Amino acid sequence: MDVTTDSAGATERKNIDLVETFNYLIGLHVKSIESNIERGYVRVEGTLPTGERTLILWRDCDKIGYEELNKYANRFDLYAKENTFDVIYINGDHNLPTAFTVDEEDGEIVRSLKIRQIEPEFLNLMFAEEV
Repeated sequence: MDVTTDSAGATERKNIDLVETFNYLIGLHVKSIESNIERGYVRVEGTLPTGERTLILWRDCDKIGYEELNKYANRFDLYAKENTFDVIYINGDHNLPTAFTVDEEDGEIVRSLKIRQIEPEFLNLMFAEEV
């Protein structure tokens, strides 16, 4: 990324750690990071300032594509029955349904899981204009 180095507009090319930058932008208090570059993912757990338990899954979409992500869902605790996460961020396109818990007695939905795409959130937070 080209980063401005002075007020005249000069720039210098810098490597940016997207995982660390995204964690900072959303205000994540990081609990753990699991990185497996060979398998194509970085898994981050933490808590948002709102108190929501959060999982962030960065994946190499060539290694863990659209269909493979469904196979990895349990491995990444995306649908953990113990309600491990309130919010899950995933990069790239996916077809993961929003998980929900049904109350046994009356069949009502008790809890929903917010699955969000990383890219729109990242761009909005990184390049949002201040009012």
